[in-house]
Amino acid sequence: MSRMSGWRAALAVPCVAALLLGAGCKEVQDIREELGLAKQKEAPPPAPVVSLADRWIPADSAVGDLSQAQWTQRWWQWVGRFADVNDVPYRDPDGRRCALHQEDGPVWFLAGTDGNFDAVRNCRIPADKHLFVPLINWVVVRGLQEQPMTCEEKQAEAARLAQNVNNGLVLLDGRPLGELQRMRVAAGGCFAMGEDAPAVTTDGYWLMLKPLPPGKHQLAINAAWRDGPRQLLQNFRYELEVDGPGGAAADDTLDEPADEAAATIQ
Repeated sequence: MSRMSGWRAALAVPCVAALLLGAGCKEVQDIREELGLAKQKEAPPPAPVVSLADRWIPADSAVGDLSQAQWTQRWWQWVGRFADVNDVPYRDPDGRRCALHQEDGPVWFLAGTDGNFDAVRNCRIPADKHLFVPLINWVVVRGLQEQPMTCEEKQAEAARLAQNVNNGLVLLDGRPLGELQRMRVAAGGCFAMGEDAPAVTTDGYWLMLKPLPPGKHQLAINAAWRDGPRQLLQNFRYELEVDGPGGAAADDTLDEPADEAAATIQ
């Protein structure tokens, strides 16, 4: 090696040392790797994408030994426990009625709206509860001008209304969930919403969720219905807080359509 080359090599070492002294730990490691003085670290594997698919239970699957058709009946019977029609849960402005009249079983009921307002509700959910909420559905009570209807006629009318739903979207924690065509549930018969109440039936689109992990979650639902010139939008959101094990839950219709059976949309 020539004398000039030796000087260049001698000067290079102090320059590198000065550069390393002026750099932070990460920068030093990066420089050492570029100079071949340290083995490059392998890139960490990407974080797994958490699937929400296993949170949703399609309409043909039972929960707690009851079909979802039976849970729609239980849901409307929950509504029937509210004595004042103005206090029913689908008219709840902010979640204040979320914990009222809930059952002790495996399912916790959430409500939509009556189609006349957009709702944002805060609701605390006990641990290990399935959630059952309508995207949009109808309950048929009677015919026009109080004319009696058979159960079969009520079922046909509810089905006619439900078949005109043309859009539905569920977002859980900001991500889409479920398949609309697999969310439709009909009651499969007629039932009473309460003692001495007339027989009704229901048809529509429902969401059944497995118990959510403890903590905060957001559930947003939008659905659209159109029948000729008549249309209706459902748009509501829940800010949910799910208790951990051993935690305690918080304490506790549209106008009659023209030219069709009297029905309530929810």
